[in-house]
Amino acid sequence: MFASRRRPRWAELPASVRRCIEGLLGGAVVDTESCAGGFSPGFASRITLRGGHRAFVKAVDAHLWPTEASQYRAEAEVAGRLPQGLPVPRLLTTHDDGRWVLLVFEQVDGVAPGRPWTTRQIRRVVTQAVAFAQATTPSPIVLPRDHPRLGGWAHLALDPSSVARLHTVSTWASRHLDRLTAIEQRGLHAAQGDSLVHCDLYPHNVLLSGDRVMFVDWPHARLGAPVIDIIALLTGMAADGVDPEPHLHTALPALNCPPDSFDAILTAHTGFLMAGALTPMPTGLQAIAEEKLRLATAATRWLQHRHTHTR
Repeated sequence: MFASRRRPRWAELPASVRRCIEGLLGGAVVDTESCAGGFSPGFASRITLRGGHRAFVKAVDAHLWPTEASQYRAEAEVAGRLPQGLPVPRLLTTHDDGRWVLLVFEQVDGVAPGRPWTTRQIRRVVTQAVAFAQATTPSPIVLPRDHPRLGGWAHLALDPSSVARLHTVSTWASRHLDRLTAIEQRGLHAAQGDSLVHCDLYPHNVLLSGDRVMFVDWPHARLGAPVIDIIALLTGMAADGVDPEPHLHTALPALNCPPDSFDAILTAHTGFLMAGALTPMPTGLQAIAEEKLRLATAATRWLQHRHTHTR
């Protein structure tokens, strides 16, 4: 995974922003390690202070990247209310002066799973995701119930250029577009629930840290059916060449999700990815569309397999 553009390094931040970060951390910064993963164009670095204290800092210029700044603000709102004890890095402090949005988290030393996946990694991550879903049902915090990151086939069907591009990506989806549009409506209904749902739980938002599995980046969190996160996680694995089906069989009963509901939510999830992949992205964010296309292609293959072999 690579960022949507080259992230700014510590020395490239305005001096006032560097001073603000040092003020928030309470010491002089002596070392920074930029994080290559993810897709935000903002600053994201592991920071070490003169006294040895470490933290993870995210910063974005809201004038240059207003959408991304709104996501940082949303993440601060969610992360600041998550109870301790969850496998989530603690938010330590924030700063928002209207121009720069800064988030300071505890430093978690870890690596993203995969590259390549091992059976043990898959088992650890899926087990933690199921356990997290069970522990946060009902959700410990109040969140919106809308699902802006589900559904897309209906929108895609209204755009002739997207429909034409869809045919080059998946002839199966192109032939069954009307059916997928109808099924995703059922999926949007089935996705309702009272669980805390990350709504972006792809492998690049997972960290393996010793014997812990941590879930990071929470701007899209909603209330919903917990299987939404399992779908995203297994879609990411499928995009990396892992067959998701064997790992799904243990998760569905634990999450009390009937296969028909699962297929409907998977359809809505795939529609979101495909619509995003086929929609032009602003300059500097093309990597997001490329990643959505990679994920959408894998999700569509998975969906086609289930429609063909599980009926």
